[in-house]
Amino acid sequence: RNGHMPPRREITVLNVAEKPSVAREITRQLGGEHATTRQSGPGLFVSEFPYTLRQTSCRMIVTAVRGHMLELEFAQEYKQWKSRNPADLFQAPVFKFTPSESKNLERNLQQLSRQCQWLPLW
Repeated sequence: RNGHMPPRREITVLNVAEKPSVAREITRQLGGEHATTRQSGPGLFVSEFPYTLRQTSCRMIVTAVRGHMLELEFAQEYKQWKSRNPADLFQAPVFKFTPSESKNLERNLQQLSRQCQWLPLW
């Protein structure tokens, strides 16, 4: 070894904001004039910019969710939950699913997350 540290590779950071206005403000505050924004689907925007975080060179990606990404539903036999003993509902199977209106958002997050090493939630 020659005593030199190998150069650090750039880290890709996916920042997911709770709503689009927060994503825009994160981009404005952290990215400023270096940020570029593109549309990644109907109503879905992604911003990117270089940033240094904890002495690490980063490519920041910023996007947002809106509404509920997941919903919960009781199994079919418990759908009429008002007619069940409430104590039974604590043991009832519950299923998570992405509502149809959030499918594009889900695909966007899946695609973006594949290229990222860090994930801050705002």
